[in-house]
Amino acid sequence: MVIAGEGGSIRRYADGEVVFREGDEGTHLYVINEGAVRIRKDGDIVATVVAEFGPGEMFGESAIIEHRPRSASAIAVGETELSLYDRESFLEALRQDPELALRAMGALTERLRVTTQRLQDVCTQHVLDRAEMILTERAILEAELS
Repeated sequence: MVIAGEGGSIRRYADGEVVFREGDEGTHLYVINEGAVRIRKDGDIVATVVAEFGPGEMFGESAIIEHRPRSASAIAVGETELSLYDRESFLEALRQDPELALRAMGALTERLRVTTQRLQDVCTQHVLDRAEMILTERAILEAELS
């Protein structure tokens, strides 16, 4: 997604370089010009890759729209070039280009759909794992009673 108009600055990141960390203040939205960015959510035991974005895609918009800290970390994958837009530049671009607003909403809607599917997959797997465990326990008990 390319944001037309002024206000964006360019920054290059090396492979593995942190763009921002979970909990950081959300001051910019990013558009990937080259390379890729991996979004990672740190957990108590393990980190989870939430998404990976490539050229033309944006990320970091939630924090600037909601005025909240970053909900995950962003790490460059390979040599990466990003365009950075502060909140005002992004909102002005949306006002100037209604098509951009529709593309941004489409990207957010797609992320919500993917997240919903992943949540359903995790919940279903948990139920299947529990069912398998119960059936295994029952089979062991029946074998012991025979």
